[in-house]
Amino acid sequence: MNERRLKQLNIVVVMAIFAGLIFISLFVFVFAPEGQNRITGDTITDISDGWILKSYAGGNDEIVTLPVDLKADESDIIVLMHMVPDDITGNTAIVFKTEFQNVRVMLGDETIYMNGVMNDQKLMKNAVPSYNIVEIGEASPGEIITIYLSSAYRKYSGRIPNIYYGTKSDIIFNIINNNVVSLVLAIALMAIALLLTVSLVIMKNKEVDKQKALYAFGFIFATALWSLLSNPIMQLITKNIFGIYMAGMVMLLLLPVIYIMYQRCFALKRRYAKIFEIGIFIYAINFLTGAIFQMFNVCDFATYVSITKVLIMIGLLLLSGLMYLAADAYEDKMIYSNLIANTILLVTLVIEAVLSLFKFYKRYDGLVLDVGLYIFLILMVIIVQRDIIKEVNSKKEAALNSLEQKKEQIVKDINTNLVFKALNEAIGSLKDDKANSRLIYNTSVYLKDNIRATTEEGLVPFAEELTYIKAYLEMEKRINKGLTVEIEDKVDNFMIPYGTVEPLVENAVRNGALKSTVNPRIVLRIYERLDCFAIQIVDNGKGIGPDKKYDGTVPYKTIKKKLKTLCKAGVEIRNKDGKGTIVTIKVPKEGFIIKEE
Repeated sequence: MNERRLKQLNIVVVMAIFAGLIFISLFVFVFAPEGQNRITGDTITDISDGWILKSYAGGNDEIVTLPVDLKADESDIIVLMHMVPDDITGNTAIVFKTEFQNVRVMLGDETIYMNGVMNDQKLMKNAVPSYNIVEIGEASPGEIITIYLSSAYRKYSGRIPNIYYGTKSDIIFNIINNNVVSLVLAIALMAIALLLTVSLVIMKNKEVDKQKALYAFGFIFATALWSLLSNPIMQLITKNIFGIYMAGMVMLLLLPVIYIMYQRCFALKRRYAKIFEIGIFIYAINFLTGAIFQMFNVCDFATYVSITKVLIMIGLLLLSGLMYLAADAYEDKMIYSNLIANTILLVTLVIEAVLSLFKFYKRYDGLVLDVGLYIFLILMVIIVQRDIIKEVNSKKEAALNSLEQKKEQIVKDINTNLVFKALNEAIGSLKDDKANSRLIYNTSVYLKDNIRATTEEGLVPFAEELTYIKAYLEMEKRINKGLTVEIEDKVDNFMIPYGTVEPLVENAVRNGALKSTVNPRIVLRIYERLDCFAIQIVDNGKGIGPDKKYDGTVPYKTIKKKLKTLCKAGVEIRNKDGKGTIVTIKVPKEGFIIKEE
């Protein structure tokens, strides 16, 4: 497919996508049948005032405005009553969030909703944090809604949240809208960790510490999964509030074991490694103990995880100190990076714990932890990937250094003095054959410069490079009888990276002049301009430049990079189909800048 047709097809595809997005936007946000119920997200109404708090202690009932935090003991039953609003429809529901409280909702004398566990069940003793969406669409305005709340924990026994009502679709939309960012970030981090794990497994580079990286990616995946399981949207999707919560708690108990095992990979000294190993055993025992306590109803996860969170904070604090000592001892930048990420997570946990003591933070509970956690995980991805790239580059540099050393050794092994003495002897024996003696001389110059090119770096006077180029062109003229060479060397008193111009001349001869349908011709011009010294290589070939087809002894990109890096020179290529190529190298004078074209 030709380039023009491909460009046209790309334009058509882009236009089709753009038109599709316009139509999608119109259907979603503009067009809708009359009378259709829309998910607006702003129709949820707060009915937190006017609730009657039922008293069983012989006192009077109270009218309360939610939220409230009453003084109540474990297992005390709180009873709230309210009339059904007048503006309910067939799909109206009420919604409120509870933490570790059992919930029962009655409409009149009929139980319409239960959440939490009202009786003991094996492995399922405790209620869990959740949104309670209770449909009341069949109710009549004025009927009584009664809500019963109780908790096995004194901390949550008297806590009563705000209560809202609206269409069920609007309630779900609000829950999703409030939690979707966290959900997307968790899924994205899980996908990134999974893809990086797969790429690491199939990577053939044996120098990369795959064990360390796999533990890191496993921890990132597990932490993102824990965040995902803690997201209320997952409760809506799976409709298994208890199961999702318990899975998240199991994951939380496992996370310290994986994280410490990852940090253990940095402990090169045995005394540091032992400390990490002790930490792994402590958190592994903590995990198994929590699971056994839950199974045998000794202590449920809700209580046990609170203890674990304190243990995690202590562990992170000790780990930060240990990482600081290790970073100082090893002078390892990656350990410093891990220390920064670890400190951010620790500070986040401390701030979250402090803010949770204040009433104003209740509606934002967990926000600081979410932000800090995702910053921590993103830093972890960057740190590990940077370490992998560093290890790969280190292996590459080691291989290149080894290759350079071998190349230098090979050059040293050549008895160059003997070779050049022999060539000079041959030239001396051909005093009467000037053409052949000149060919041998040019060959010796070309050979000498090729050997020198294996070790020579930096800038040299262009006069030296020009001697090398002239020797090469005279050799080509001798081999290719019809080749015409013109050299206009008006100036040569400037510096240029060694071995950068001659390969371009070779390419102009091989891919340009010698492929010409007329008399092959090469013109080399060196002249001075106001802002630069210019080297121009002109051939009369088919118009093939180095950027399209290059056949020199040094890669074109390497030449261009050396010119740019060492003397800030630029390369300009102009092609004329059937008429040839003009390559111009511009070496700037002091105080001038060559712009890329």
